Amino acid sequence: MFAKRSAKKKTQRRHRALLNLANGLLREAFLRRHTSADVTAQDLVSHAFGHQIDIDLGEAQKFLDAARVSRGETATQATA
Repeated sequence: MFAKRSAKKKTQRRHRALLNLANGLLREAFLRRHTSADVTAQDLVSHAFGHQIDIDLGEAQKFLDAARVSRGETATQATA
């Protein structure tokens, strides 16, 4: 039971950290007068790598889309 709860907490921390990273990248783009479309999934992957979080491009795009929607923007379609 403890292992199950521990795994859930770890997943929640990872999710919260990635969403915070995505929001931070979008906030930084806004402050530098760039559009949120200038922030790519690759930016989030490299930023997460610096925080020792492994993430692939597909998952990074989903987190960026979620962050954009939470800011009132529209989610962009991932480009291949």
